Amino acid sequence: MAQDKFYCIILKGGERHPYFPRPLLNEFDFQIPLHFAATAPKKRRRNDEDQDMDGMDEDEQEAGTEITRLEHSYALTNLLHSLASDLMAATTSTAAQRAALGAKALEADKLLLQLLAAECVEGEERGMKALEIVGLMKDESGRMMEAAAKVASRFGREVLRTRIEELAERRVVGLDVDRDE
Repeated sequence: MAQDKFYCIILKGGERHPYFPRPLLNEFDFQIPLHFAATAPKKRRRNDEDQDMDGMDEDEQEAGTEITRLEHSYALTNLLHSLASDLMAATTSTAAQRAALGAKALEADKLLLQLLAAECVEGEERGMKALEIVGLMKDESGRMMEAAAKVASRFGREVLRTRIEELAERRVVGLDVDRDE
């Protein structure tokens, strides 16, 4: 593995070792599957509305796939951040490595903001998940928490906005014991 890519040599037949001259490396994007969808649900008509077998219309399915895409992206980004952090802790880090680590943390927080917005669109009943998403943010300056409060406010989730602000205050003061860093 290097950066966001997975490299391998594909051996054909019963071969166990690469032959001479060595074949070229195959390059794949690194992905982490979170769940497997067997097949797309079959459509049926009910009350002149397209719905699948679970009762979700097309807009709900599209929102669900967007949330799933964001969750996948966050899981991969967070894993890469964790690996880079472990590497820096075990070795002497360079300025480029520290900058890349900061960029990965910022990318993860941006994905969490997008995920928060998607959860706010889903409705009030998803408030606890939205608050947990905000708790995953790595930014210590408080700017991402402010942005999260603005996102909640934009979607009319005032209770969520208040809780985010309380969480931000606890984090600034150092009382946030839920974080395991």
